Amino acid sequence: MPWLAAVLMGFTVGVITNAVGTHDRRQVRVHLILGAAGAVIGQWLFSAVGPGIAGMRLLPVVGSAVTLIVVGSVLLQLRRVGQS
Repeated sequence: MPWLAAVLMGFTVGVITNAVGTHDRRQVRVHLILGAAGAVIGQWLFSAVGPGIAGMRLLPVVGSAVTLIVVGSVLLQLRRVGQS
């Protein structure tokens, strides 16, 4: 059950990052996928760190989701600049 909570939190982080700025459809999908993947990776790697909610560790899940979204967005922008 903590994995489902981590995936939902990752999707939530992805939705929030999409609401903050203007993005095209491709970047919206990337944010949702990377948010969920980052949350699962954070839960898997750091399952004993930070406060817990519903069996999931909040700080590692949100932190890794945000980190993966930022890295993915930067790589997507660099790829887009390289194609222009």
